[in-house]
Amino acid sequence: MKRILLASCVALVFIACGKINDEYIDRSTKNAVNWTTAADSSSINFASIYWNSTKHHFNNDNLGAIGQYDYWPEAHGLDVLVDAYQRTKDNVYKQRIYDFYEGVKAKNGGGFYNNYYDDMGWHGMAHLRAFEATGDARYETSAKDLWKWITVGWNDFDGGGIPWNHENTVNGKSKGIPSNGPAAIIAARRWQKYGESEVINGHNNLEWLSMIYNWMKENRVVQQSGRVFEKVEDSKGDWTYNAGTYMGAALEFYKITGNKVYLNDAIKTADWTTSTLVNTTNKSLSDWAEQEDHDVNLFKGIFVRYLTELIRNKDLPETTRKRYVNFLKNSAQILWTKGTAKSPVILFGYHWWEAPVGGKAGLRAQLSGAMLMESLAVLKKEGYLN
Repeated sequence: MKRILLASCVALVFIACGKINDEYIDRSTKNAVNWTTAADSSSINFASIYWNSTKHHFNNDNLGAIGQYDYWPEAHGLDVLVDAYQRTKDNVYKQRIYDFYEGVKAKNGGGFYNNYYDDMGWHGMAHLRAFEATGDARYETSAKDLWKWITVGWNDFDGGGIPWNHENTVNGKSKGIPSNGPAAIIAARRWQKYGESEVINGHNNLEWLSMIYNWMKENRVVQQSGRVFEKVEDSKGDWTYNAGTYMGAALEFYKITGNKVYLNDAIKTADWTTSTLVNTTNKSLSDWAEQEDHDVNLFKGIFVRYLTELIRNKDLPETTRKRYVNFLKNSAQILWTKGTAKSPVILFGYHWWEAPVGGKAGLRAQLSGAMLMESLAVLKKEGYLN
């Protein structure tokens, strides 16, 4: 039965995408990729093939495997649905967003609470975006609940910060960017939305933003270079997603205050990441530990999300903006031409320069690829791409 359902989904994707090999060329520019068509095909493929139409959550791969503890990738699946819905207004994505709420809640044991503060952070950001995109009030409630649970983790060991999971709250261990980066972004966005009317666990959201951001900057960032680290002596703890959320938090802080210090923080980290966390041969974005069906494969997509937001900021110097656009375009061209299997369905490789083999791609790699395609489509739509 599962194989029959999968075959049906494949057929639907073929119908939605049209001719797989013919429609991705921008006829106005010889041999250029049509990023709108690529994103349309990528996202409808993702929303069809990876979606569990019975249980209303995302499967762990395109063949229907379920990762029972895949709580944090689900949040990024929701983000991709929101990206695609905001760009296209296609009700397919809106319906998925609606169904996701109860499906993922049931998968997580009947609620959105999770023992890991970083995982709740991803959901807190995605749920607020889902509410803003669709007006579904359930997501406003869950976003606030998640934020309350996250702020409980803050403690004064090591000068502050939010640890990785609940057990570490009592001893101050395992603090880093994974929990604090998303939390800072949530605080900033909630301040911009709710202002002084919202006080959570004794602080308003601007106070939370300042506390969390300053802890990250003082404890996990090399000020001169913009490097974001887990352990300063170990570069193998430097990850694209940590750079991404720190950069995203800096950008949100800049939006609120207009203080160029925060914009410059974001630029320094973007410069460091795009010159350091890359494949040395083709200069595409890359984390050193990428491997089959692994969490690290999702990290790149998170960085892409926040670099895209930086590109779209009106105050970014034009020469810097062009450099970042060219960086993303290079990564996307490498992924689309070398790292993507396009028949019978679109599957992205976990290395962006190597296509998946055997007709299988894990959820995390697919998410990163889908985020990159959505990024290029938005940048094209808004006039940042030639």
